[in-house]
Amino acid sequence: MLKRMNGELDRARVAKYVAARRGALGLTQERLAERAQVTVKTVYNLESAGRWPQARTRAAVEAALEWQPGDLMRIAEGDEPSAERGEAPDETAVTLRELEELSAYFADLQADSGEKRRMALAFLRALYGEPEGR
Repeated sequence: MLKRMNGELDRARVAKYVAARRGALGLTQERLAERAQVTVKTVYNLESAGRWPQARTRAAVEAALEWQPGDLMRIAEGDEPSAERGEAPDETAVTLRELEELSAYFADLQADSGEKRRMALAFLRALYGEPEGR
């Protein structure tokens, strides 16, 4: 039985939870969309309490957010996601997410006209204490 207020799911609550979870995972809307294999507009609509996604889309977003199936509906009904919040993060999953994020940054830097790339290189040289480079 769905718990609804005035016949509607609480999409604003879902929007807050999705945005918070996305942030906790260090994902942009674009990266979440890629992971879920949906459009950025779908993620935007979910985070702005716009259109309610179809079941297949909800399942893809839940998986990308590392939630259990049905968690978006549970949140919309006023419950909490069923995933254990107190567990320590899986180190392998964290490492993979970090490497994916770094890879996206480096891909962006490769396409850059030069200024961002030079700044990033100067930062990395300073970080590793190699002012002349490798």
